[in-house]
Amino acid sequence: MALDAIEQLEAKISRLVEQHDKAKREKDLIEKKLQQKESEWHHLKGQIRQYERERIEFRDKLDKIISQFASLEISSD
Repeated sequence: MALDAIEQLEAKISRLVEQHDKAKREKDLIEKKLQQKESEWHHLKGQIRQYERERIEFRDKLDKIISQFASLEISSD
C-alpha cells in the first residue's frame, strides 16, 4: 500500500514538472513576442517622428512659396 502512495506521489510530481515546463515555454514565447512588438513599436515611433519633421519642413516650404506669391503684384488689365 505504501508503494502505491509513493507511485501516485511520483506521478503527481511528474505531472507538475511537465506543467511547469510547459508554462515556462509559454512564458518564454510570450516574452519573445512582447520584445518583437516593442521593437516594432520603437521603429514605428521613429517613423512617426520622421514624418512629423518632414511635414513641418514641407509646411515651411509651402508657406515660403505662398508668401512669395502674395508679395507679387499682379495687375489686371
